[in-house]
Amino acid sequence: MEVYWFSGSAPSWRVLLTLELKGVAYTSKLIQAFKGEHKSPEYMALNPRGKVPTLRDGDLVLPESLAIMAYLDRKFPEPPLFGRSPEEAGRI
Repeated sequence: MEVYWFSGSAPSWRVLLTLELKGVAYTSKLIQAFKGEHKSPEYMALNPRGKVPTLRDGDLVLPESLAIMAYLDRKFPEPPLFGRSPEEAGRI
C-alpha cells in the first residue's frame, strides 16, 4: 500500500492518521509540490487531478481522502475509525 501526500496538506494528514490508527503498513510517498512532482506524468497517471492524497493498494487507486478513509475503515475494521456508537462518533 502506498500513500502519496504533501507536507502541510490536511487531507493527507487525515489519511496518514487513519493508517497509523489502524496500524496498517504502508509506504510513504512524499510529493514535493514546489518541484511540481504532483504534475509529473507518473503522478498524473495515478491522479489526473494532480491532487493529494492518493492511495494505491494493488490495482486500486483512490484519489480522495474521505474515500480513502472509508476504504481503510472497511478493509481494516478494528479499531473502528468513527467509534461504535452514535455518541462515540459524535465525540470523534
